[in-house]
Formats: sequence, C-alpha cells, structure tokens
Amino acid sequence: MNFGVFSLLLYFTFQNMSENQVCKEGIVRGVSEGQVAVEIVVSSACGGCAAKSLCNITEKKNEIIEAKVLPGDSFIVGESVNIEMRQNVARKAVVLGYVLPFLMLVGGLFGTYAITHIEWLSVVAAIILIAIYYLVIKLLDKKLTKDFDFYAVKLK
Repeated sequence: MNFGVFSLLLYFTFQNMSENQVCKEGIVRGVSEGQVAVEIVVSSACGGCAAKSLCNITEKKNEIIEAKVLPGDSFIVGESVNIEMRQNVARKAVVLGYVLPFLMLVGGLFGTYAITHIEWLSVVAAIILIAIYYLVIKLLDKKLTKDFDFYAVKLK
C-alpha cells in the first residue's frame, strides 16, 4: 500500500456515505479474473473550492485501484463503475492516518517537555516519534493492505 492509496482511503471517509459503505466513481482500465483495475481521480481539498481557478494550486491526480469483483458481476474496459469499501474500514484509515499520529505528536511533545523542560528536545522527540510511527506503518504495509478491500459495483 503506497501513500497514494492510503490518502485515497482517507478521501473515501469524507465522501458519499451510505449505511455500510463509501463510494467513489471511476473507469475500468483493466479486467482480470476476480478483479478490475479502476482509474479514479483523487483531488486535494482545494479541488472542490469555488476559487480554485484563481489561486492555481489545485491538485488532481489519477490513481489506479485494484478492486475485487462481486460474484456474478462482469465489467468491460471503459465502463464507469463505483468503487466501494466498508465504512468501518474507512474509519480505521482515518485513525491510522490522522488520529494516532496526532496523539503521538502531542503526547511526545508534552511528555518529553514534562520530563526534561527543554523545548527543542521535546520538538525533536515528537518528530522522531512520528517518523518511527510512519516507518512502522510502512513496514506493516502488506498486513494493513489486507484489511482495506475495494469492490467494483456497477453504476445504477
């Protein structure tokens, strides 16, 4: 799981949510047995801003996502589909990507300062703690990827 896919998981969390799933529309770019490669457009927070054309900092990029195909479904290249994932999995991505690092940063900063009373050392310790956290996330990449399953669903 690269950080582009991880940011996509976070993006899913704040998009159209039904009771049990979150969705993003994409186009099928490849078909293989049991899965499809779907191209989606991931945009930064500025992508939806009304003033995006004025400030010229919009960031949009295309990502190819490997999505599982539900039994009985078939797709062709060029077909528009929805990519779905369970909402609880998207919440887990937010916790791993934002909540835990924030708590570690704040905890490391204030914890080190409470012990040493040296500001610069507290900042360095907090940064090192965050670096270690993201290194562990990167090392657990394969294990974490298994938890995040995307499914291709025909548009209705």
